[in-house]
Amino acid sequence: MPADNSPTIPTNTSSYGHWTDSLSSINSLTTLITKNNTVKYCLDILNQIGAHNQVELRWIAAHSGLWGNERADELAKHGTTSTTTIARPIPQAYINKLINDKVHKLNTDIVNKDCPRHTKLILGRNHTKIINNLNRSFINNRKDYRTATQLITGHCGLNKHLYNMNKTTTKECPLCGHHEETVNHFLGQCPDLAQTRGQYFNDFYLSANDIFDNIHITTIINYVNCNKTRRLMDPEDLDNTGVT
Repeated sequence: MPADNSPTIPTNTSSYGHWTDSLSSINSLTTLITKNNTVKYCLDILNQIGAHNQVELRWIAAHSGLWGNERADELAKHGTTSTTTIARPIPQAYINKLINDKVHKLNTDIVNKDCPRHTKLILGRNHTKIINNLNRSFINNRKDYRTATQLITGHCGLNKHLYNMNKTTTKECPLCGHHEETVNHFLGQCPDLAQTRGQYFNDFYLSANDIFDNIHITTIINYVNCNKTRRLMDPEDLDNTGVT
């Protein structure tokens, strides 16, 4: 409890009686061990009062026809129907939940409606998990974040995309020379990378969707960055076309 909300502790020798219809509250105060902060706070206050005064807690049955109890119920009901409003700050946890729920809904709407075909195939049904892993793993690593985004969108320095942009004269994979160099081929199908793929993914041939579904994004980026697969180079390592 904040210090400015703490009650004034009486120091004169007196007797104090507190009546409550909450038997569970009295039981909580009489337990030998408690981890509840509210109970600890109440015990501290009662002990401070009891240092110079006689304190007695008494239980009173609810709705027993006693005037004090009935009056307390009447005031409690009045509080629930009163038009008087009291401003209170919104808990930060509730604000965070609203933001996360909204972001999740926007991501789901984009994937279901406006998401490009390649991205939808890559992310599949686990798009929220994949995006969360991406943000947690590379939020402070711009290079790897960019590489992961390139793989997810298909806008990367592989020959299929470069050919579509008129930046190269061939769609073929420069490693095997037999298939179009797409993200799916590069990550999961190129025969020249089968051994490397087995080393990182524990499988030799996979679809890109299977890879993103079952393998953590950091392992995928480690595969992309290893010396044998280094096709998505840094912008400073590219030619003057500026393709990233």
